[in-house]
Formats: sequence, C-alpha cells, structure tokens
Amino acid sequence: MKSIFRFILVSLCLVLIFGTTTYAREFHGQGGTKSSNIIKETAAGCEPGSNYKYLDINNVRTLIYSYGNGWFLENAEYEIPKGSKKTSMFSMSLWIGGIDVNNNLKLAAYRYGQGPTNGTSHTKNDFWPGPLSIDGTASVDEETCAKYDKLFPITREEVQEFLAWFDNKSEFPNYTIPKDITDWPAHGDVSKGQAYYLAPFFDANGDGVYEPEDGDYPYYDFSNALCPKNLKPGERMKRAKLRNGETDDTLGILVDQVLKGDQTLWSVFNDKGNYHSETQGEPIGIEIRAQAFAFATNDEINNMTFYSYEIINRSTYSLTGTYFSQWVDPDLGWAQDDYVGCDVKRGLGYCYNGKPIDGSGQTEAYGAHPPAIGVDFFQGPYMDPDGRDNPKFTGDCSIINSEYEEDQMAINGVNFGDGIIDNERYGMRRFVYHNNNLSGVPLYMQDPDYASQYYNFLRGIWRDGTKMVYGGNAHYTAGGYGPECDFMFPGDSDSCNWGTNGQPPNGPKYWTEETAKNNPSDRRFMQSAGPFTLQPGACNYITVGIPWARSTGTPWESVQLLRVVDDKCQSLFDNCFAVLNGPNSPDLTIQEMDKKIIIYLSNRKTNDAGNNYQEKYQEYDPNIPNPDNLAHNKRNDSLYHFEG
Repeated sequence: MKSIFRFILVSLCLVLIFGTTTYAREFHGQGGTKSSNIIKETAAGCEPGSNYKYLDINNVRTLIYSYGNGWFLENAEYEIPKGSKKTSMFSMSLWIGGIDVNNNLKLAAYRYGQGPTNGTSHTKNDFWPGPLSIDGTASVDEETCAKYDKLFPITREEVQEFLAWFDNKSEFPNYTIPKDITDWPAHGDVSKGQAYYLAPFFDANGDGVYEPEDGDYPYYDFSNALCPKNLKPGERMKRAKLRNGETDDTLGILVDQVLKGDQTLWSVFNDKGNYHSETQGEPIGIEIRAQAFAFATNDEINNMTFYSYEIINRSTYSLTGTYFSQWVDPDLGWAQDDYVGCDVKRGLGYCYNGKPIDGSGQTEAYGAHPPAIGVDFFQGPYMDPDGRDNPKFTGDCSIINSEYEEDQMAINGVNFGDGIIDNERYGMRRFVYHNNNLSGVPLYMQDPDYASQYYNFLRGIWRDGTKMVYGGNAHYTAGGYGPECDFMFPGDSDSCNWGTNGQPPNGPKYWTEETAKNNPSDRRFMQSAGPFTLQPGACNYITVGIPWARSTGTPWESVQLLRVVDDKCQSLFDNCFAVLNGPNSPDLTIQEMDKKIIIYLSNRKTNDAGNNYQEKYQEYDPNIPNPDNLAHNKRNDSLYHFEG
C-alpha cells in the first residue's frame, strides 16, 4: 500500500462562477391560489428519475431514489424492524427556497410526485438526476440526467477488502476489484462543463485521477483523521475558511464530503433538469450530492438511518432569505392516528402514536406499545458572516436578550463558541406541521400546492399568510394565544423561549398536540434552517438522522425513550460518524512444513486496512467522559484497548 497520504483536489464547492413512474397512495387536494409572479425558465427535457436501491444493512429496510427522495413506492417502504412489514415513514425530500435580486422567488421541493402535469404522463417533480455545469449557466442535458438515473452503492467492508488486497496482492490471488469500486463516479464530464471531481475518492498517489489499480478508492475516512476534533486548531481554522475561498484548495477533502456508514448509497441530482411541475417554482440552479447511509451495530444505531446533502449553487444568482428544509411524511404504522412534536434543544422533530394502540390490525400497524420515530436536524447551512465567533448555549437564557440577534446564537446548531469566526451552522430553526388534505382540515394547514406556499411553510407562515402563533393549533382561529412562534408543539423543551424571541407564552407554557386537544390523524412535518444568503458557487451541507425507539409502555414513553436514543445519535454525529468497530481481524499466513504447519498471525501497519498494528489498537468512545474532565476519584478510561 502506498503510504503517501495526499488528499485529492475535489471541487469543494469553491468554483468561481463565470460567464419509471411511481404513484403514492397519499391524497392531494387542490386548494390555494396560484402565485402570480412565477417565471418559467428554459429547462432541459429530462425525464423524472425512476431508479432506486434499498438501504438495508441493519434493522431498517428502506429505498432511496436517484433524485434524492425516498421511502415509498406505492406504499410505505421504511420497514422497521426489517422483515416485520411494519413501517414508520412514508416520504421525505429537501425543500429549498430564496429571493433573487429582482425579488423573484426561486424554489425547489418535492412531496410525492403524484399525478400528470400539463397534459403529459410525467409525474410532478422539481429534482432530476445528474450534475450541473460549472460555467454559470447551471445547465444539464437529457443524456446526463439519464446517465445518472442511478444510485452508486458502496460498503465499508468492500473498501477494506480492497485495501487488504492492494496491500498484499499475493495473499488474494482470486480477488477481482468489484464494480462498485471500478465504476465509482469520481469525475464529471468536463467536456459538458461539469466539475472534474464528483464523488469523493482517496487519491493514493496524488495524481488527481481516480485509478483503483493505483490504490485509489471511494473515500471512507477510516482513521477519522478529517474530523475537526482530531485536527490541530490552525488546521481547523484553515478548513473553516475553505468554504469562503479564503485559502487555496490544496488541503483537499472535507469531513462533510467523505463517505459515511457501513452501507452508503451515493447520488447526484439537480433542480434544472426540467420544468418545476411539483411547485411551479422558478429553478435555482443547485447541484446536490447526497448520501443515504446506515450502520450495522448491536445497539440503538442499528435502528437508525442517516442522510447527508452537499448542496452547491451552480448559478450566478445570489439568493437572500434562503431556507433549507428536511420535509417528511411520518406514517407511523397506521397513518391516521399520529401526533407530532419537537424537542428544541435537541433539534429533534418526532412522530408518535396518538392512541395507546396503533391501528386496528393493519399489516403496517404496530399494535400495542407503538414506537416513536424522529428526525434530528444535526446541521444546516452556514449562517451569514457577522465577524465574530457566536456563543455556544450553555443553559444561560440571558443570551436570548443579549446583543446577539436570535439567529446569531444557538440553542441547537454546530460550531458555536469553538474559537473560529463565522463558521457557525444552523440547526433546526423552524418546526412546522401540516395535514393531509382531508375533509374538515382547514385550508391554511393543508399541503402546499405552489412555490409561494412552500416558501411560507419554510418560514413558519401558514398558507393564508398568517404567522404561526404559540398554543392550540398555531393559528389565531384555532386556539393560538401567542406570541408568534417558530416551533410547534415543543412540550417544555424551549425553556428559554427561543422560538418566541424571548417572550413567554401568553398562555400555558407546556404545548403538545394533547394540550391542543387534537384528533390524531395523518401528519407531515418539516424542520427548516435560515434565513441566510446563498451566494453563487456557495456550498452548504445538511445532515439528518432518523432515530427510532419503542418502549413497553405508552406512546409518550416511546417519545421519552426516543430522546435518550437521539442523544446517542447526536454523539455519533459529533464524532463524525466514527462507530466503535473493535480491532480488525489479523492477517493469517500459513507455512507448510514436514508433517506440520505453522500459522502466523499479524496485523498490517497500513493506515486504513488495519488498526491493530503491534496490538496497539485503541478507539475513543464519545459516550464515556474524558478522564481529564472528571474528578480524580471518578476517573474513567474513554479509550478501548486491544486485549487478547
């Protein structure tokens, strides 16, 4: 194995900008008014993406589409426990929107893609497979969309086996490099103006070309060397500035871009492949590089899936008032008896059963002791620069009323108070729920139809233009007593009244669907982050996790257990998704002798294929406190060592 550890020159989102149909079973109404200022730009004639693969390495089995959405075919496909036919989620997608210099709304979103549009048989969509050009036109053609109408699967085990072979080929005489590695989409088509570097890879010899025969491989950071906590302060500062183009790009790949999980589905998609038939919004010109991944473990992580998005503005437009959101339709077993809520401090949205027993014997229903499922919004886009390192929330609510604006400090979010200026990233900044368009559901809280309505939901504004207010159903006609709020059904998790700009509620502080006396039903929810300015060439990242928990008690006890599970989920994110794997198995060498054999056990020295050279394996467990932070009479060792 070549020992030179040079990082590839990936695109890093620092480009200087110059001149088969599926139908969901969900019902959709047609309420609302069409926006009057929608501008239809010239778009490519791409067909909607139709290919998908299953993410199924652990106790969850679900599918992901080539254009970033997932979890359903005709019915829900987020099966947990795997093989049970019980499902906890139905659909998920990104929503992205902002305002250009001409005060035009640009927005891309997706819900179900259901139904014909404009007299065609095409399903509704705002996203299509493939990368965009980097010349400022943010263009794509039908050939590119068709080429990338696929997901690129890879597993950590495949790459580790490849590294073991490359380190000593004589020990693996029958090994063939798998197609998942040889066909890895490391490079775009520069003849079409695409970025040269596409999917992340480790460049073993530093020549900038992906060549597995030379030891290059899809980039898993096996040693966790890129995790900010493992970088020196100066290196952390340099990498934080990379996103603004303040340093050269020879530092290479960022921790956000490397592959994660034991199983990974990588894809690239865009919002310029055709007319925005889902929202009728004006396209932005964004390229999204997505990962859906999961870990096979023997703990709660085995019930989780994760999603990471690298979002690049390939256009020449600057957008202000921009919001990113993860939207989900969480059908928890039987869809018609659900409640939702959020935990502000954790950045967690969740769904739980509104009745003690889920459903009435349906195949997908969980029955007694139903689980709870959540979406943890680990990190969102970068906040607009303000020239300072904004403070980390430590429990002191006075920060709400300090000189810092409400969006310049953190109850959730990352990189606050780390000594680096202007690298702060949003967490969950809005939590909004809405309903299926069923009879009796007020129009203002039904599914959005047009771009302006999607944008309102992103900002915490109902379809009728009114701001969401605290209490009841967050509308002044439905028991809302105020003041205006950013987080719906937070329980008592917003202890500092962050979601009401520091103002205490005008009524009861504790707010859930139960206190609102809602009837359980089919819910959707979204967690958005913003506002921020999306600059041309800018790159942002969204990372979310899907924790799941099932108690042996009431539905609310499942929520309480979900919070405990989510803390482990958060710890995994904080440790850059480095799970404890234990020492790798040793290499086995057999020497034949006269009437006997000699077996040699050894551990390779290479930086990635082996982690127990000279039996010196050690791995940090982020869930065990660092001994330096403990009293002398309570010292623990947070490192696992090799014993055997």
